[in-house]
Amino acid sequence: MKKLSVIAILLTAVVTSVIAQSDTNCFLIDFEPKKAVVPEYIDAVKPDKPADVAVTIAMTDTIGKISKYIFGNALAVWIGNDPIYDNVFVNQVKKLAPTLIRYPGGSWSDIFFWNGIAKNVPPTVWDGTQNKWVEFTPQLGKNSWPTTIDNYYRLREEVSTQGLITINYGYARYGTGDDPVAEAAHLAADWVRYDAGRTKFWEIGNENGGPWEAGWKIDTALNKDGQPEIISGELYGKHFKIFVDSMKAAAAEIGTEIYIGGQILHFDGTNSWNPVDRTWNAGFFKEGAEAADFYVIHNYFGQTKNAKSLLDVASSEVKKNIEFILKDIPAKNAPFKPVALTEYNMNSAGGEPDLPKTSIINGMQSVILFNELIKYNFGMSARWLLANWESDGMFYRGNNKSIQAWNPRPDFYYIYFLKKFVGDHSIKNEVKGNSQVLAYSSSFGSGHIGVVIVNKSTAAQTVKIYPAEYGVGNKYYVYSLTGGTDNGEFSQYVYVNGEYGPTDKAQGPLAVLDDIPAMAYEVEDEIKVESPARSVQFILIEPGNKIVSVDDPAPLNHEFQLYQNFPNPFNPTTTISFSLPGNETVSLKVYDILGREIASILNNENLAAGYHEYSFDGENLSSGVYIYSLHTGEKILNGKMTLIK
Repeated sequence: MKKLSVIAILLTAVVTSVIAQSDTNCFLIDFEPKKAVVPEYIDAVKPDKPADVAVTIAMTDTIGKISKYIFGNALAVWIGNDPIYDNVFVNQVKKLAPTLIRYPGGSWSDIFFWNGIAKNVPPTVWDGTQNKWVEFTPQLGKNSWPTTIDNYYRLREEVSTQGLITINYGYARYGTGDDPVAEAAHLAADWVRYDAGRTKFWEIGNENGGPWEAGWKIDTALNKDGQPEIISGELYGKHFKIFVDSMKAAAAEIGTEIYIGGQILHFDGTNSWNPVDRTWNAGFFKEGAEAADFYVIHNYFGQTKNAKSLLDVASSEVKKNIEFILKDIPAKNAPFKPVALTEYNMNSAGGEPDLPKTSIINGMQSVILFNELIKYNFGMSARWLLANWESDGMFYRGNNKSIQAWNPRPDFYYIYFLKKFVGDHSIKNEVKGNSQVLAYSSSFGSGHIGVVIVNKSTAAQTVKIYPAEYGVGNKYYVYSLTGGTDNGEFSQYVYVNGEYGPTDKAQGPLAVLDDIPAMAYEVEDEIKVESPARSVQFILIEPGNKIVSVDDPAPLNHEFQLYQNFPNPFNPTTTISFSLPGNETVSLKVYDILGREIASILNNENLAAGYHEYSFDGENLSSGVYIYSLHTGEKILNGKMTLIK
């Protein structure tokens, strides 16, 4: 039985991959080959150290076309109208160059009336976050505040980008008219007419299965079409079809084509705390799936302030999400459709200010997430959020005068470079030597290879790259992004190629960003880069006739080595890492300066050859210097670390 289940999942993945790449995929209809742009560069000498990590690129094993709509972002209407007329903000967005902008944003979508008219609405709506009825305050799309629809279109025109509009589905639930569903669908169709073909992609509602959304629970005494108090996936699916019919009829009237997404869950809701989750997918797949052009999911990645965990979840959760969806679709007899992640970011439980969200760790996480979405054939993503106040948002909207207005957070710099080094087809690769090093590869229509290396570990790694049976040119170009020494693991500052750091009040080299040269290396007989601890390398390899051998790669550099803990100084946690040349019995202990044992992290544990790292928590210790000691047989290595509280 278990074997049959595995086969079924594999067959599902194959079928979905084919459909994700087919002509019916609305995100690939306007696919075009991408030509690589070789950056300005400075010649550099490549590392001469033996490789710790080997990356083999299977150039003949293409995963699929890359949708340009992967690199989307979102605009929340609560930032107002002034930013749209602020040249600094607009120019920052132009540099980012999102391939689409979602609007009006999050939960406000379900209380947003695009035409400025909120009729037949109740005095209160249910707020599940407070578990009570609250005053209903509709947001209007034609007013002095929030961001008007016309200013949304203006911003898109300024930056030459496509859009994703989130329709107010909640109105179909809480509306007090005789036929609230028809009234809400008609309002949506009128927006399509007003849009006049400017927007390809639309989605019906925002997280409507969640108690935090207006319309999850309604006052049935005010409802006039017999709807139940609590929403269900089946009800949403029935209503979804009505919206689609109205909106597509409106699009046909004006001679344009639009694509509409419906909400599904990316996890098994059977035992969810929210009863609506338990049957959401079954209900929607039954009633609304056939009418959808794509399926919509949301996710926030992480649940902790631990940097390693926030990076690890990015490299595992996307796969987990899509595997569940691929399994759930045939299990519920639903049609395959492309999947869009239309809202996501880091979830670090960091409070305010949320240092993880505004640090290089979010930048690194964003790189991993974009590449995982590409790897698993997602059609679209809309990252939350272009601008916000203190806790998140790519561009700073807050009131702290010590921070530059519209200052880009670190994730901006990572995404800025990433987009330049991702081609038009994703390619499989294999990484050996360190499980904490990730590699993603893609090809360009111009023949170039783009490679992204993410070193999640706390030790520098030398990485060797083998494009299997593929001719490369004379040079490869590298940008390497690292953090500073501030705020422990959550540095707020970005450095490019170790030389170009923050300018003025920015968190990175904003003033010179467009002029930073890449480091250029001669291929000769190998492609090799140095990857510092907690860093990302963006690499472009020229096409040509050189074949870099993969038959007998140089042995990986797994010496008996204890690395400096990271970060150091630390408070209260740090990571201790080491490498082993072979299988060893290992002990790792921590001592105070008087030689007294403070902690035993490992005690005669059998470990395999390669790189290993472990977290140490000094929460219950006093500030001071501590010694960490690695024992393997007769070999002992010691390191010194400083706890500062």
